[in-house]
Amino acid sequence: MDTVLLFTRFWLLLAAIGGAILPVALGNEPSRKRAVVQVVCGAMLAIFLAPALEERFLPDSPAEIHAGVSFLIGCFGLRVTMIVQRLIDTQGESLANRVIDRFTGGNRP
Repeated sequence: MDTVLLFTRFWLLLAAIGGAILPVALGNEPSRKRAVVQVVCGAMLAIFLAPALEERFLPDSPAEIHAGVSFLIGCFGLRVTMIVQRLIDTQGESLANRVIDRFTGGNRP
């Protein structure tokens, strides 16, 4: 593997982990286990989501931009995920019905 590619991947991993650590460090999480889970989940979210977003929206950007995206997803990804989950919990059925109506033309019994 190319040394530059290896360094770039390490840089993105470091950015993802750093972004995931920041909210835990600034918060007041009483449980160490929960804090570790938050860091791991935030880093995993950044590791898997950032490359897809970067390939779709920032294909020709330098590694520093990709690292910034990884950092931001690591930092805010879990919070956004919680907001989306709450939205699905409260509005999921009506949203699903609207999508179904759109595809079927609204002719449901």
